[in-house]
Amino acid sequence: MKFKTQEKVTTGCGCFSYILLILFNVVVGGWSVVEILSWMGKTIPIWADGLIGLVVGELSVPVAIVGWILKICGVF
Repeated sequence: MKFKTQEKVTTGCGCFSYILLILFNVVVGGWSVVEILSWMGKTIPIWADGLIGLVVGELSVPVAIVGWILKICGVF
């Protein structure tokens, strides 16, 4: 008696999911860098924002979110 084996759920995803994750990290990390630099009145090219955000996004995203909330509340 033979049983049917289940196929992997990720079959066919390939590199697409990784590309989406990296793209999301570049966009959100780039936004956080723009937000943090705007507090100091600085601007840099958008490609540099994305590159910096890709590297330091884990730290800059929470800082930018807290700063954004404080700015909305009028504290910062």
